[in-house]
Amino acid sequence: MIVLALLASIAAAGVALTMLFLAHGRPEDDRGGARADMVRYFGLSAIAALLCGAMNVMETAWDSVAAAAAGNATNIMAVGLLWAGVRRLNGRRAIGAISTGAGGILLFGLTFLVPLDDATLLKTAGLVMFSALCALECARPPVGQLGGARLLSWTLSLYAVYNLARLAVVAAFGLAPLLRQGPVSAEATAAVSAVAITLVSVSAVWIGRQLDDDPAPGTRAHDRGALRRETSRLLAEHSIVRATLVRVPELDLIRAAHSGERADTMLRTVADAASDALTDVVTGMPARDTVFAVAPVTTDATDVEESLRRAFARRMPSIDYDDVPDLSFEHHLLRDVDDLSWLMESRRSRHRLGQPRND
Repeated sequence: MIVLALLASIAAAGVALTMLFLAHGRPEDDRGGARADMVRYFGLSAIAALLCGAMNVMETAWDSVAAAAAGNATNIMAVGLLWAGVRRLNGRRAIGAISTGAGGILLFGLTFLVPLDDATLLKTAGLVMFSALCALECARPPVGQLGGARLLSWTLSLYAVYNLARLAVVAAFGLAPLLRQGPVSAEATAAVSAVAITLVSVSAVWIGRQLDDDPAPGTRAHDRGALRRETSRLLAEHSIVRATLVRVPELDLIRAAHSGERADTMLRTVADAASDALTDVVTGMPARDTVFAVAPVTTDATDVEESLRRAFARRMPSIDYDDVPDLSFEHHLLRDVDDLSWLMESRRSRHRLGQPRND
């Protein structure tokens, strides 16, 4: 019976994770904004719930203390990440994720140091605390003003009350009621968790559909989305366009010798120079060290490079930079927006893998 209840909670967490990512919407755009924050935190919470269910199954099957420790930690983190996510949406200080991580690590270690029953009670107390905190946070604006916030708040409030009732039963009658069939048994707790996960996922999707899905202006995600939209407009007018990728090879040196802000200023200057040098151009900085300039194919690539270098040199005095750094160029012909997306993703992947940035 306990295994079936645990499998139900695992299935509910899997459905929750799927629903969250489907709720994000607009898969052709980069994730950013409030909805992406919600998907990130609530998605991690669903993953933690999945792992918790799996660890509990392992604990039941093999009586493993390590599985119990991991299950306790992920259970706490599943609820704590909900609280951290709602705090993020409310624009509050970023202590939620830190507190949740610390609580999970602490409980993981304590499970090896204290009797397993005591560790379970500590976990239950943690669930009461994080559930209550999240329920209260859901009542605060702006999240509290969204449809679905009340369902989320009530769900977590009742979940906190249920776990508090388990602690009260233990205080009054000892551990025996938790070990036999009844409303506070392990089987009942797993079933309650499955219902809570389902209601949380419904309310999260409800809230997510009302949140802004646009990255904030000035972010790389915003630039990627804007480049896609503007390139689509250009391709509607021209059958083919050219993407010129401009880099400052010594950008890392500038970043190290001066500051990251100085390096970003240099990239913005390159983008402004491209706007001066090219006609009907769309510019953006979708990667850490590359400016994209997309324009109709009206001049030779060599002429584009020379015009851009001259425009870049003219702008150096305006940023109080004595030298004129060299620029490197790549030229790619685009026939659809997917070609541009591939280029942008290739630059992001290069940086994630730590490959050299010099072409």
